[in-house]
Amino acid sequence: MFGTKSKQDNSWLAGLTAPDEDARICKDIPDNECHQVVGNRRWLILAQLATALAELMVNAKTVLPWLFQALGAPVWLIGWLVPIRESGSMLPQLFLGAYVRKMPLRKRAWLWGAGLQAGCLVLMAVTAWIWSGWLAGVLLLLLLALMSLSRGLCSIASKDVLGKTIPKKERGKVTGTGASLAGGVGLVFGLLLSVAGDLPLWGYVAILLAAALVWVLGMLCYTRIAEQPGATDGGVNGWQHALGSLKLIRQDPAFGRFLLVRTLLMSTALVTPYYVLLAQQYNGGIHILGGMVIAQGLAQFASSWFWGKLADVSSQRVMQLAGLIAALLGLGVCLYLMLGGPVPAGYFALVIFVLSVAHAGVRVGRKTFLVDLAGGDKRTDYVAVSNTLMGLLLLLAGALSMLLGLLSSLAVVLVFSLLTFIGVWLAQGLPNVQDNS
Repeated sequence: MFGTKSKQDNSWLAGLTAPDEDARICKDIPDNECHQVVGNRRWLILAQLATALAELMVNAKTVLPWLFQALGAPVWLIGWLVPIRESGSMLPQLFLGAYVRKMPLRKRAWLWGAGLQAGCLVLMAVTAWIWSGWLAGVLLLLLLALMSLSRGLCSIASKDVLGKTIPKKERGKVTGTGASLAGGVGLVFGLLLSVAGDLPLWGYVAILLAAALVWVLGMLCYTRIAEQPGATDGGVNGWQHALGSLKLIRQDPAFGRFLLVRTLLMSTALVTPYYVLLAQQYNGGIHILGGMVIAQGLAQFASSWFWGKLADVSSQRVMQLAGLIAALLGLGVCLYLMLGGPVPAGYFALVIFVLSVAHAGVRVGRKTFLVDLAGGDKRTDYVAVSNTLMGLLLLLAGALSMLLGLLSSLAVVLVFSLLTFIGVWLAQGLPNVQDNS
């Protein structure tokens, strides 16, 4: 039991994350660890705040393309930013998961990943300051690839630590609160970008160094988490463990369906650059891009905590509702633009806001579903299998979007919206894992 209020529980952050009832059972974690839940909840949220803010400051869809242009890097290099950023963090997770399993304290893996990302950002700042052109672009891509691998390590460890330290029916709230706070802080960053105009080179270097500092602050928070040693059996090497872990898809039908649903709902992320292309086509101007960054931060701040609360009731329904919003938005935008409707300056900022609200729901829903579906020490394997397969499918989806993009950006939006609809329909067959004690 952990209903008793401590003196530490009077802060505003504790108020945000306190359970709805005073007498709650620590579901899915040992009862003798309940006294550590309050502190763990606070440090996890602060670490997630730092993580999300650092990633926003070096976003592969906004900040890094601007940096590449400022350095005079070729356009074909810029096209590799998002695939390397996303796939690089997912593809190796099936193999990294085997090594994480060997660690009784999984937070050590997260700290290694966070430290590597901070170091890469410092090297990126040095690279941008010294070199330019294709050489700077290639070096930055290599560092981004290393950052993505490190991000995958953090992803595996973070979900396992969340499951070990926070009870079921509270994990979604922790995830959503951290994301919402990061969105709020990100609003300030978006405002700075919107008024910066043509950012000088030293401005990009300062952003990279500031993001590295934020990662260090996140590491300081993560070290304060009280994690109990977990099981280390199953920590075998690489390929053998990878092939064995794939059996989870056949052994657990709910996990297999979840992977299919997640594959289809990742369209809510892949479609974002094409809304940006449409905005450039209809509006243009860097200030429009700044407005979109603000819209993303505002949406994350306004919705992630709300989605987290709903995910603790039913993460399945959260994925369905969020996916439905994204799909209807895409179809509505396509129909409106095809009919030649007027496109005022704030139109696409509003579109990005709604899409970001929906994508935040998909992310919080799928993370909470996966953590609650895989109880105990199975989480590392479930997360590793899920993310590795998503990395492969992300590359295929990227190739599909490139082919559709040869037709038009509207074609990509339309197809991805239809795929999202299919994902919403298939999610109906998922169990409500929050009802399982």
